[in-house]
Amino acid sequence: MIECIPDLSFRLPNSKAFFRNIVIKSLFLISAASLLLIRFTPFAIANPRAIEQVRTAVETAIQPIVKSAASYVEQKTCFTCHHQALPVMAAVRAEAIGLKVDRKWLEAQRKFTADFFLQRKVELVKGHGVPGGAFTAGYAIAQFVATSQITAVGEPKRLEGTDELLDYLLKIYKPDRPWKINTIRPPLESSDFTATGLAIAALSTYALEDLMKHAGEIRTWYANTVASSAEDRAFQLMGWYWLTNAHSYHHALKTVTAWPTDRRKMGKKPDQFKEPKYPEVEVDTERLQAMVDQLKQRQREDGGWAQTDDMESDAYATGITMAALLMAQPELAHEKWCFRGVKYLLETQKTDGSWLVLTRSKPIQEYFESDFPHGEDQFISISASCWSVIALSQYLDVYRNPRK
Repeated sequence: MIECIPDLSFRLPNSKAFFRNIVIKSLFLISAASLLLIRFTPFAIANPRAIEQVRTAVETAIQPIVKSAASYVEQKTCFTCHHQALPVMAAVRAEAIGLKVDRKWLEAQRKFTADFFLQRKVELVKGHGVPGGAFTAGYAIAQFVATSQITAVGEPKRLEGTDELLDYLLKIYKPDRPWKINTIRPPLESSDFTATGLAIAALSTYALEDLMKHAGEIRTWYANTVASSAEDRAFQLMGWYWLTNAHSYHHALKTVTAWPTDRRKMGKKPDQFKEPKYPEVEVDTERLQAMVDQLKQRQREDGGWAQTDDMESDAYATGITMAALLMAQPELAHEKWCFRGVKYLLETQKTDGSWLVLTRSKPIQEYFESDFPHGEDQFISISASCWSVIALSQYLDVYRNPRK
């Protein structure tokens, strides 16, 4: 079982490992409970079967996801976010609620991804060699860190291929458009917010100083860029959340002396210390709350979210939106809108465990069967299923691990 971090804000750590754990566990959507008192809701008390229903939905969904990811590596040689990164992220998140990940499957996915990028290591340091740019590199690092999160003993380690991808992200950075999307294939591969958010998460985990050199420029880009889709808004929120937490920790490193391990040497109790706050913290918090409020307000009457204003609700938009909201503010799991979102996902799940979402991108490779349902819609459907698993697991984790 993965240990949950009580809080994602800076808590006067005495080592950088502490913050790495914070970023890693938020990046892969391993839900963190709020410092606020979490109350049990009438929904959980009156209907405990609903909680078990959510767990069953996750357990049923993981099976076709894992099977399809295994089939993909047997047929193909190219890394993808939809058949490597997202399935690993979903499986790791499901392990946090008690569903064990097959370690042989996890290692096969890790090796497949590492081999793909290590063949390109000479090009990576030059800012080349990644067809999907920061989007692809960011998802690959997300997979590596999720894998390390549950396989490493002690502090999660950098897996093979991580350093090369970090070099690549730093090489391709541009001040006016930090990390851009290269290929437009909506909804999954369509947003500069996705590319930038994933890059922020990767660098805040492993290259904090390098990220902070560009923090001002990234903030300016955020202020001047409008989010126009569910993909935009979800990664706008997650990226901003990761950036401001990184900024908070970096500021603390510069302003706080090492935290004494012996309380007798402290001179006062730990709770008497105040957390150092960087100058922009109030503005950053207000902006994050505005992003949260906007996402909540876009929920449809059926309980779901739509990819765009002129589309109907679907599991992709609903899963990624709920995942972003519950990552930023886990206590939202107790609000009515969240129950409605969970209900939408449960009601739209197919009997085989998957969620069907219709593709709206033109194919760029020859059709093949990856052992995931839904034929020509299988790639976006497995992505939607992964985000739905992540969101439902986050929701369930709040009830399995209440903080008092």
